[in-house]
Amino acid sequence: MSLETKLRKLREQKGWSQMDIAHQLDISQPAYNKWETGQAKPTLQNLQKIAEIFEVDFFDLIQEQIPSIDFSNSTFESNSNSPIFVIESTNNTISYDSPELITKILENQEQMAKIIENQSKLIESLLKK
Repeated sequence: MSLETKLRKLREQKGWSQMDIAHQLDISQPAYNKWETGQAKPTLQNLQKIAEIFEVDFFDLIQEQIPSIDFSNSTFESNSNSPIFVIESTNNTISYDSPELITKILENQEQMAKIIENQSKLIESLLKK
């Protein structure tokens, strides 16, 4: 299920208008409407707030937004120069010594660290209740 569909369904389950949820998020109704219609995407900070407001797991909310690759038909090959994944089904090769890949991996790790930090803060706030 897409993020925009999840947002609409969660809001409707609560019986809230777009204005109601926008007010709770401290944004305008047109901004929230853009999220529900897929014209824009909320920031990670707003996604965290949305998860808290709707009382849903953050990762369940964004699950469909995280790209996935099926490595079931893949093999890992290594030589002294560069380890690679060979994805047989699409005949693509991913080389781990690619500067672009390394940069993307580091960016993803930074994003995951921020997500984990936000999740920890959420858990701490829930434990205080």
